[in-house]
This record gives sequence, structure tokens and C-alpha cells, in this order.
Amino acid sequence: FRKIKNRTQIENLTFHDTRHEAITRLSKKLDVLDLARMVGIRDLKILMVYYNATASEIAERLN
Repeated sequence: FRKIKNRTQIENLTFHDTRHEAITRLSKKLDVLDLARMVGIRDLKILMVYYNATASEIAERLN
């Protein structure tokens, strides 16, 4: 991760930023329980830290 980060010269990027991004993208394809299992999170409160859906994305799922 560090090697690639240094090559891209992106400042203030952490591994957890990539985890946030991955979980948010996967959430568009998986339901919450499958997503939690896939990424190895047992507590849904922790999953919600990484899951960053917008209000419009949530509304779209309800339609």
C-alpha cells in the first residue's frame, strides 16, 4: 500500500480510506449481512463506520 501511495503522491490517504471505499462500493451489490460476512465484520455498528451511502442511494434502493 505504501509503495503505491508514494508513487501516486496522494497525501493523507490511509489504508482505512480504501476500506471505506471498497465497503461502500460492495454495499451496492450485497445486502448488509452478506457484506459484513464478506469483509469479516461481526458487529454491524463497526460496519456502519465504513459504509458511506448517500441519502439518494438509500432512496434508490427503496424504489
